[in-house]
Amino acid sequence: TSSLDTSSSMSLLQRIFLGNLPWAVTAEEIICLLQVDPKTARVDLPTEPGNPSRKRGFGFLILPLEQAERVLTFNGAEIRGRTLKVALAKQSDKSKPERWQKHSISTSSHTVMHTQPHTAGIPAQVLDRLEAIRLKKDGVSPSQPLLVDIGANLTNFRFKGQVKEVLERATAAGVSRILVTGTSIEESRAACKLVDSYPDVLFATAGVHPHNAKHWKAECSDILEGLLARPDVVAVGETGMDLNRMLSTEQEQKDAFCAQVELACKVGKPLFIHDREAHTHITECLDLFKGRLPPVVIHCFTGTPAEAKRYVQDGYYIGLTGFVCKDERGVAVRQMLKDRVIPLSRLLLETDAPFMTPPLPSGGYKGLNMRTRTNEPCTLPLVAQTVADMCGVSVEEVCSITTANVGAVFKVYV
Repeated sequence: TSSLDTSSSMSLLQRIFLGNLPWAVTAEEIICLLQVDPKTARVDLPTEPGNPSRKRGFGFLILPLEQAERVLTFNGAEIRGRTLKVALAKQSDKSKPERWQKHSISTSSHTVMHTQPHTAGIPAQVLDRLEAIRLKKDGVSPSQPLLVDIGANLTNFRFKGQVKEVLERATAAGVSRILVTGTSIEESRAACKLVDSYPDVLFATAGVHPHNAKHWKAECSDILEGLLARPDVVAVGETGMDLNRMLSTEQEQKDAFCAQVELACKVGKPLFIHDREAHTHITECLDLFKGRLPPVVIHCFTGTPAEAKRYVQDGYYIGLTGFVCKDERGVAVRQMLKDRVIPLSRLLLETDAPFMTPPLPSGGYKGLNMRTRTNEPCTLPLVAQTVADMCGVSVEEVCSITTANVGAVFKVYV
């Protein structure tokens, strides 16, 4: 059980039910997965009678009311191979331990007693949304779904002088955060500079793409480590291997990739990986670092079902782009979604703009240049809709789960 510190103020609290928990799960794991502050949240994990080391498969999270909606978006996330259930706890549930019906929290100047969440002073729209979630009227998403594009090449020359307009179109489409991909030392620095101009929307990655691996030198690790010290640089990459185009030799790619995996383990930030016809090489390198790896994202996945299955079994995340929307080329990946080879709990969405443009409506789409068909982050809802159609769920659920996954992996929140 984790502790709860409300010494700074009297908090209005919400109780969250956590179901389908592994018997050996710890409060620390849950705190980390749900990305809540252990100083303002408490986890309680009931144990089996006579066996305090074995949990009963459910638990509760108490945290400030204003944080409840974000935590609820983690419903369906994966924890130790299980699908986590997250919901507002029923106030009248007699099966819960008595201490949950009435609990006290000591503070420096007073004790706050709760028999149910306080509502005085809470905006009506917040209460309505929480109640709708509890009753499953609207699922776990806000009325206007918000998305995060985990990979857009906004430093590409095609966006020169147009970034402001690109971001305006993205925001209008519900894309609230964008990760700008670093593909070389120079482009990683440029991505950071772009983030400085739009800090409320943009985050960056820093890395050397396999096409640029021929330029890798020992000092590159130090330079990237310096960039990764920034809190808004959230991943190492784009790194990986590409045995299709081979713009760098296989050995150059291996050397640069393994060096960046080592760097990610050192700094504790996720890996953003490019894999083109290099699955075996990628997994061999990652296997060398098992037990040390941070979260791993396979960017712009276009591989086989066997490759997807291996990545998911290893606990890695799969990034899907407009490729999945393409009539013929995307058939196999769409089938993987239907067959749950790629589960929503391991899915992230991206555009890879200006590349991987999905099929666009003939009448135009959100002000995009239909002549050049340059992809932009504003097309991400098309990817989300295709995923929803293949998985047989609402687009709101896709947005909710994938956005929660972004928080779990990159610590980027909407």
